[in-house]
Amino acid sequence: MFIIHTVRTAAFAALLALAAQVELRAQESPRPAPVPAAAPAPARAPLPAVAPTPASAINWELSQSRAQLEREYVLTSALETTRWRVEGELASTRGSLESTRWKMETELASARGGLAVASFATSPRGAWAQGDPGDSLYRLAREQLNRGDYRSAVALFKEIPLKYPSSAYAAEAPYWHAFALYRIGATGDLQEALQLLESQRSKFPGARTQADAAALATRIAGVLVSRGQGNTDLVKRSLAAANAAGAKCDREDLSVRSEALNALMQTAPETAMPMAQKILDRRDECSTELRRSALYLVGNRRDATGVGLVIQVARTEPDADVRSDAIGWLGRFAGDEALNVLEEIAGKSDDERAQRSAVRALAAHSNPRARTAMRALAEKSDVPERLRLAVVEAFDNERTTLDDATWLRSLYAKTDNQRIKSRVIGVLARVGGEPNVQFLAALVRNEAEPGDARASALRAVGRTMDVASLGKFYDAVAQRPLREQIIDLLGNRAENEATDKLIEIVRGGTDPQLRRQAIAALTRKKDPRTTKLLMEIIDK
Repeated sequence: MFIIHTVRTAAFAALLALAAQVELRAQESPRPAPVPAAAPAPARAPLPAVAPTPASAINWELSQSRAQLEREYVLTSALETTRWRVEGELASTRGSLESTRWKMETELASARGGLAVASFATSPRGAWAQGDPGDSLYRLAREQLNRGDYRSAVALFKEIPLKYPSSAYAAEAPYWHAFALYRIGATGDLQEALQLLESQRSKFPGARTQADAAALATRIAGVLVSRGQGNTDLVKRSLAAANAAGAKCDREDLSVRSEALNALMQTAPETAMPMAQKILDRRDECSTELRRSALYLVGNRRDATGVGLVIQVARTEPDADVRSDAIGWLGRFAGDEALNVLEEIAGKSDDERAQRSAVRALAAHSNPRARTAMRALAEKSDVPERLRLAVVEAFDNERTTLDDATWLRSLYAKTDNQRIKSRVIGVLARVGGEPNVQFLAALVRNEAEPGDARASALRAVGRTMDVASLGKFYDAVAQRPLREQIIDLLGNRAENEATDKLIEIVRGGTDPQLRRQAIAALTRKKDPRTTKLLMEIIDK
């Protein structure tokens, strides 16, 4: 009785859903065209005069109209209040999201630089204190700074702590005031910016931009030193504070140096290559991004000197990201020298990430020997599983050949590792082709294969199987996961035979879970027969 009840409940819910769909379609149907106006009626004799309305009736009508207006006023006021509240909450949410974004970007920039104070903020976070007296002024100042109107930004950020000293924005304003002066860049502006940052450090020690202020002060002090202003007490104090805090990475300066190297590589490559090698020989954290830029420029050269430098980076670079980039470049070099290094890293390296990068580079390499090396790795049982999986996955690209697909099918038969088998099924399904489809169809029919493997293969080939074959397969299998997969496939097929099979499952099935799933699939089809079936089930 419980099983019957659950199926009838599912049918009733589906019937209600169908009814809602019908009602929605009725609401969305086009309105009938307006009826043409009838011809004017012939003139009639004037009606007899009506006695004037008594004053009490007029007063009653006026009171009703006034009451209606009052109700509409109250409703309008309530709607207006709600609108303002919702807009306020949206603004607050935007501020919170902007603040979170700003924090994440700051942390990401810090992580990329490798040091906690690797750089300084260059874009103010969104307003976060709605209702604060300085909120609108901060928004305007932020807008001017982001637009590059630095003089206007200087004036506006300067005004916030003077006009609203207790504002939540007062602690952050000096930093952005100083940053705008730094962007203007005149010596007097830079000196004033240093004074502001020093003042912020003492007056607002808890400001969120304190770390940024230290990095910015170091940058400004360095510029002033280059202009012969290094003997001033203010510059000395800033540099001493920077030394006490530890090394800082000046990302802005590094970006300029990277651009200079790029320009030199285009105008004087013979001079630029020794400079690039000097950069790639560095091992400090601050030069990581600069080394990556140098690697890109060297890799694009593709001459003997460039290949040698990339191989050096692939073997010795301490930063995992830069090393991975170098290994990727080796996959683009056609010579045996780069291929030898890739085989060495893929097969012998202790760095698993470097091995995976080498496998991807081998997959992109044009030399057939690269394929041989990859296949040997995947077939070795003593190779770590994750690396073998990476090898199989690397064949899932536009370079995959018929020979690759043949090898993948043979690998499935050779290995006992179920995860590798599953990965092979996925790759073959995405690569496609008649031999692969036939192979997967055979797996589906093979009862000796694990249920998960058969279900994966069924997902891959079921979309192209004819409905009759799907229906027969449903009747033949005994595993629920496979039957569930077939019901999903039937639910997405447009043929009438698919609907017929689903109706058959609902009416004659003995598994209530599968019957409910079939009801849900029928509901999505919007077939008229579904309504009749659901009413039949409910009315048993």
